[in-house]
Amino acid sequence: MADVRQQLLSIEQKYKRFKQQQFIFINALERSREHARDRTEPVSTVKQVQKYMNHHCSNSTDRSIFLLFLEIISDLGGVLKQLESSVSSRNTSCEGLETCKELLNPSSNISQQRAHYPHNVINRLSCDEARNFYGGIVSIIPLTLDLLAAYSRGSGKHPSSASTKTPNQTLTKNVGTGMDVSLDKDTSKYQRRYKKGSGGWHAGKPAWKPPGNTRR
Repeated sequence: MADVRQQLLSIEQKYKRFKQQQFIFINALERSREHARDRTEPVSTVKQVQKYMNHHCSNSTDRSIFLLFLEIISDLGGVLKQLESSVSSRNTSCEGLETCKELLNPSSNISQQRAHYPHNVINRLSCDEARNFYGGIVSIIPLTLDLLAAYSRGSGKHPSSASTKTPNQTLTKNVGTGMDVSLDKDTSKYQRRYKKGSGGWHAGKPAWKPPGNTRR
Protein backbone atom coordinates (compact mmCIF):
# COMPACT_ATOMS: atom_id res chain seq x y z
CA MET A 1 0.00 0.00 0.00
CA ALA A 2 2.94 2.34 0.56
CA ASP A 3 3.79 1.93 -3.12
CA VAL A 4 0.24 2.93 -4.06
CA ARG A 5 0.42 6.04 -1.90
CA GLN A 6 3.72 6.97 -3.52
CA GLN A 7 2.16 6.61 -6.96
CA LEU A 8 -0.77 8.78 -5.91
CA LEU A 9 1.63 11.50 -4.72
CA SER A 10 3.33 11.39 -8.12
CA ILE A 11 -0.05 11.68 -9.87
CA GLU A 12 -0.99 14.62 -7.64
CA GLN A 13 2.17 16.43 -8.77
CA LYS A 14 1.23 15.88 -12.41
CA TYR A 15 -2.27 17.04 -11.67
CA LYS A 16 -0.95 20.28 -10.13
CA ARG A 17 0.78 20.97 -13.46
CA PHE A 18 -2.41 20.16 -15.31
CA LYS A 19 -4.49 22.51 -13.13
CA GLN A 20 -2.09 25.34 -13.90
CA GLN A 21 -2.80 24.73 -17.59
CA GLN A 22 -6.56 24.28 -17.38
CA PHE A 23 -7.25 27.25 -19.65
CA ILE A 24 -4.91 25.72 -22.24
CA PHE A 25 -6.84 22.46 -21.94
CA ILE A 26 -10.20 24.19 -22.41
CA ASN A 27 -8.92 26.18 -25.40
CA ALA A 28 -7.56 22.98 -26.94
CA LEU A 29 -10.96 21.34 -26.48
CA GLU A 30 -12.65 24.38 -28.02
CA ARG A 31 -10.51 24.24 -31.14
CA SER A 32 -10.84 20.47 -31.45
CA ARG A 33 -14.60 20.56 -31.04
CA GLU A 34 -14.79 23.18 -33.77
CA HIS A 35 -12.68 21.08 -36.13
CA ALA A 36 -14.79 18.02 -35.32
CA ARG A 37 -18.01 20.04 -35.67
CA ASP A 38 -18.99 19.07 -32.13
CA ARG A 39 -19.59 22.60 -30.85
CA THR A 40 -23.12 21.86 -29.64
CA GLU A 41 -22.15 18.74 -27.68
CA PRO A 42 -20.43 18.52 -24.26
CA VAL A 43 -17.13 16.72 -23.81
CA SER A 44 -18.61 13.70 -22.12
CA THR A 45 -16.02 10.88 -22.29
CA VAL A 46 -12.29 10.32 -22.02
CA LYS A 47 -12.53 8.57 -25.39
CA GLN A 48 -13.68 11.86 -26.88
CA VAL A 49 -10.50 13.61 -25.72
CA GLN A 50 -8.45 10.78 -27.23
CA LYS A 51 -10.30 11.24 -30.52
CA TYR A 52 -9.66 14.98 -30.51
CA MET A 53 -5.94 14.43 -29.94
CA ASN A 54 -5.65 11.81 -32.67
CA HIS A 55 -7.82 13.41 -35.35
CA HIS A 56 -8.61 17.05 -34.61
CA CYS A 57 -5.54 18.47 -32.85
CA SER A 58 -4.39 21.70 -34.52
CA ASN A 59 -1.01 22.35 -32.86
CA SER A 60 1.68 20.89 -30.61
CA THR A 61 0.50 22.83 -27.54
CA ASP A 62 -2.95 21.29 -27.75
CA ARG A 63 -1.48 17.85 -28.29
CA SER A 64 0.81 18.27 -25.28
CA ILE A 65 -2.02 19.16 -22.88
CA PHE A 66 -4.17 16.31 -24.19
CA LEU A 67 -1.25 13.92 -23.63
CA LEU A 68 -0.83 15.13 -20.04
CA PHE A 69 -4.54 14.66 -19.33
CA LEU A 70 -4.58 11.14 -20.82
CA GLU A 71 -1.34 10.24 -19.02
CA ILE A 72 -2.90 11.15 -15.66
CA ILE A 73 -6.00 9.11 -16.51
CA SER A 74 -3.77 6.15 -17.42
CA ASP A 75 -1.78 6.49 -14.18
CA LEU A 76 -5.00 6.54 -12.15
CA GLY A 77 -6.10 3.41 -13.98
CA GLY A 78 -2.85 1.69 -13.00
CA VAL A 79 -3.38 2.51 -9.32
CA LEU A 80 -6.97 1.32 -9.55
CA LYS A 81 -5.85 -2.06 -10.95
CA GLN A 82 -3.41 -2.51 -8.06
CA LEU A 83 -6.10 -1.75 -5.49
CA GLU A 84 -8.61 -4.00 -7.25
CA SER A 85 -6.06 -6.81 -7.17
CA SER A 86 -5.59 -6.28 -3.43
CA VAL A 87 -9.36 -6.33 -2.85
CA SER A 88 -9.77 -9.45 -5.01
CA SER A 89 -7.11 -11.32 -3.03
CA ARG A 90 -9.12 -10.72 0.15
CA ASN A 91 -12.40 -11.73 -1.49
CA THR A 92 -13.98 -8.39 -0.56
CA SER A 93 -15.57 -5.58 -2.53
CA CYS A 94 -15.41 -1.80 -2.43
CA GLU A 95 -18.02 0.51 -3.86
CA GLY A 96 -15.50 3.36 -4.04
CA LEU A 97 -13.27 1.35 -6.37
CA GLU A 98 -16.28 0.40 -8.48
CA THR A 99 -17.08 4.10 -8.80
CA CYS A 100 -13.48 4.81 -9.87
CA LYS A 101 -13.71 2.05 -12.46
CA GLU A 102 -16.81 3.64 -13.91
CA LEU A 103 -15.28 7.13 -13.90
CA LEU A 104 -12.12 5.96 -15.67
CA ASN A 105 -13.93 3.86 -18.27
CA PRO A 106 -13.06 5.66 -21.56
CA SER A 107 -16.64 5.31 -22.77
CA SER A 108 -18.42 6.36 -19.56
CA ASN A 109 -20.52 9.50 -19.85
CA ILE A 110 -19.07 11.77 -17.15
CA SER A 111 -20.68 15.00 -18.40
CA GLN A 112 -22.78 15.36 -15.23
CA GLN A 113 -19.93 14.80 -12.76
CA ARG A 114 -18.88 17.84 -10.71
CA ALA A 115 -15.95 18.24 -8.34
CA HIS A 116 -16.74 20.35 -5.28
CA TYR A 117 -14.78 21.84 -2.38
CA PRO A 118 -11.82 21.82 -1.90
CA HIS A 119 -11.40 21.60 -5.68
CA ASN A 120 -11.95 24.83 -7.62
CA VAL A 121 -11.71 23.44 -11.15
CA ILE A 122 -15.37 24.28 -11.83
CA ASN A 123 -14.90 27.86 -10.60
CA ARG A 124 -12.29 28.39 -13.29
CA LEU A 125 -14.88 27.80 -16.00
CA SER A 126 -17.53 30.23 -17.12
CA CYS A 127 -21.09 29.37 -16.06
CA ASP A 128 -21.90 28.23 -19.59
CA GLU A 129 -18.77 26.06 -19.83
CA ALA A 130 -19.33 24.50 -16.41
CA ARG A 131 -23.01 23.86 -16.95
CA ASN A 132 -22.97 22.64 -20.53
CA PHE A 133 -19.59 21.57 -21.87
CA TYR A 134 -16.55 20.97 -19.64
CA GLY A 135 -17.68 20.52 -16.03
CA GLY A 136 -17.47 16.73 -16.21
CA ILE A 137 -14.18 16.36 -18.03
CA VAL A 138 -12.32 18.68 -15.64
CA SER A 139 -13.87 16.92 -12.62
CA ILE A 140 -12.92 13.33 -13.41
CA ILE A 141 -9.31 13.54 -12.16
CA PRO A 142 -9.97 15.19 -8.75
CA LEU A 143 -12.97 12.95 -8.10
CA THR A 144 -10.98 9.79 -8.85
CA LEU A 145 -7.93 10.97 -6.93
CA ASP A 146 -10.09 11.62 -3.85
CA LEU A 147 -11.64 8.15 -3.99
CA LEU A 148 -8.36 6.31 -4.54
CA ALA A 149 -6.55 8.31 -1.86
CA ALA A 150 -9.36 7.66 0.63
CA TYR A 151 -9.25 3.93 -0.03
CA SER A 152 -5.44 3.75 0.23
CA ARG A 153 -5.54 5.49 3.61
CA GLY A 154 -8.26 3.24 5.01
CA SER A 155 -7.25 0.00 3.31
CA GLY A 156 -8.51 -3.13 5.01
CA LYS A 157 -10.85 -1.35 7.44
CA HIS A 158 -14.26 -1.43 5.77
CA PRO A 159 -13.78 -1.99 2.03
CA SER A 160 -17.46 -2.67 1.41
CA SER A 161 -18.82 0.41 3.18
CA ALA A 162 -21.85 2.13 1.66
CA SER A 163 -20.00 5.34 0.88
CA THR A 164 -16.44 6.45 0.32
CA LYS A 165 -15.40 9.43 2.42
CA THR A 166 -12.69 11.96 1.71
CA PRO A 167 -11.44 14.51 4.27
CA ASN A 168 -13.66 17.33 2.96
CA GLN A 169 -16.30 15.51 0.98
CA THR A 170 -18.56 12.47 1.10
CA LEU A 171 -19.40 10.87 -2.24
CA THR A 172 -22.44 8.64 -1.93
CA LYS A 173 -24.07 6.22 -4.32
CA ASN A 174 -25.23 9.23 -6.31
CA VAL A 175 -21.68 9.96 -7.54
CA GLY A 176 -22.47 8.16 -10.75
CA THR A 177 -25.21 10.68 -11.49
CA GLY A 178 -23.19 13.75 -10.66
CA MET A 179 -24.96 14.29 -7.34
CA ASP A 180 -23.17 14.32 -4.00
CA VAL A 181 -23.49 15.22 -0.37
CA SER A 182 -20.69 17.65 0.52
CA LEU A 183 -19.41 18.74 3.90
CA ASP A 184 -17.18 21.74 3.40
CA LYS A 185 -14.66 23.24 5.76
CA ASP A 186 -16.97 26.05 6.92
CA THR A 187 -19.67 23.58 7.96
CA SER A 188 -17.11 21.49 9.83
CA LYS A 189 -15.88 24.62 11.60
CA TYR A 190 -19.34 25.41 12.93
CA GLN A 191 -19.86 21.82 14.00
CA ARG A 192 -16.58 21.86 15.92
CA ARG A 193 -17.57 25.14 17.57
CA TYR A 194 -20.91 23.65 18.64
CA LYS A 195 -19.23 20.65 20.26
CA LYS A 196 -17.00 22.74 22.51
CA GLY A 197 -18.48 22.47 26.01
CA SER A 198 -22.16 22.11 26.86
CA GLY A 199 -23.29 25.65 26.12
CA GLY A 200 -24.35 25.03 22.53
CA TRP A 201 -23.64 27.70 19.96
CA HIS A 202 -22.88 30.29 22.64
CA ALA A 203 -20.41 28.14 24.57
CA GLY A 204 -17.45 30.14 25.76
CA LYS A 205 -19.34 33.46 26.16
CA PRO A 206 -19.74 34.92 29.71
CA ALA A 207 -23.12 34.33 31.32
CA TRP A 208 -25.60 37.20 31.04
CA LYS A 209 -26.13 39.23 34.24
CA PRO A 210 -29.04 41.58 34.95
CA PRO A 211 -28.07 45.27 35.05
CA GLY A 212 -27.46 46.83 38.48
CA ASN A 213 -26.29 43.61 40.17
CA THR A 214 -22.66 43.79 39.11
CA ARG A 215 -20.26 43.63 42.02
CA ARG A 216 -17.57 46.23 42.27
